[in-house]
Amino acid sequence: MNELERTTFGPLTVLAAGDGPPLLYLSGLLPVAGVDSSLARRTAEFSIRPFSDMRKVVFANRRTGLPRGMTIGAIAAEHAEAIGALGGAPVDVIGVSTGGSIAQQLAAEHPETVRRLVLLATGCRLSPKTRRLQARVAQHVRAGDDKRALASTVGAFLPGGEGLERLVAPLMSRFVRQVGDLSDLATTIEAEDGFDLARCDGTITAPTLIVAGARDRFYPRPLLEETRRLIPGSVLQVVPRRGHLTVMSDSRVVAMVRAHLTGPARGRGRCRARGERVRRASCSAGGRRRRTCRRARGGGA
Repeated sequence: MNELERTTFGPLTVLAAGDGPPLLYLSGLLPVAGVDSSLARRTAEFSIRPFSDMRKVVFANRRTGLPRGMTIGAIAAEHAEAIGALGGAPVDVIGVSTGGSIAQQLAAEHPETVRRLVLLATGCRLSPKTRRLQARVAQHVRAGDDKRALASTVGAFLPGGEGLERLVAPLMSRFVRQVGDLSDLATTIEAEDGFDLARCDGTITAPTLIVAGARDRFYPRPLLEETRRLIPGSVLQVVPRRGHLTVMSDSRVVAMVRAHLTGPARGRGRCRARGERVRRASCSAGGRRRRTCRRARGGGA
């Protein structure tokens, strides 16, 4: 992989590497804003590497200085502006977790900017449990208790982690100094709390692949199925024995994403990564016809 290039597109400062048409990669919820920290750079390297041989991957994290009260819709509009600065043509977009919320609103309300869409470990809205977990992090930040905020973030990924928050918090002093101001983190959490694809002004029309782990604690299967129903023609793949984080490094997922990115940009096609056929089915609110992805022998997605 080529060395990461720090550059600016519109309102966003990004890291880019690779060769080929641009692929916009919207990061999950990091404790740091921007792309200059070592954590952001390591995350960018991990995210870009599987696709840098086929695309110029543009890694975007939330920008610094987000005003309190900003919405996912406003954040998505900034990303649409950034895509315009990339050259104006629609681009393929990968959205991970919180980045997936931004990607969905971007594709729904700015359809001219998105050619193909990949949603990893994300859904059409936060589950009630995830909303409570994230809200607690934001509340600690707003109260000035950054150690508890980071402890809550760590605890969310551990079984019984909520009860460990007070024990873990004193160990966070060093990390608080490293990540700096967390107000942008709280603003992003508060924005995502109000995100709901069903309430967006528009419908996603870009060919969409949705991938999540069967053990994802933040986006349960019913929420993933609802996401699929809200995106006409989308394909849902649930990967066994993978969770919210581990799904992203699974070789099967990388193959699925690469196949989707090289498939037809519009119209009917095949779910090439798993040899599955797309069939039409009437399964949506409002009577619109949707496409679902079934195994060739008739199994579910």
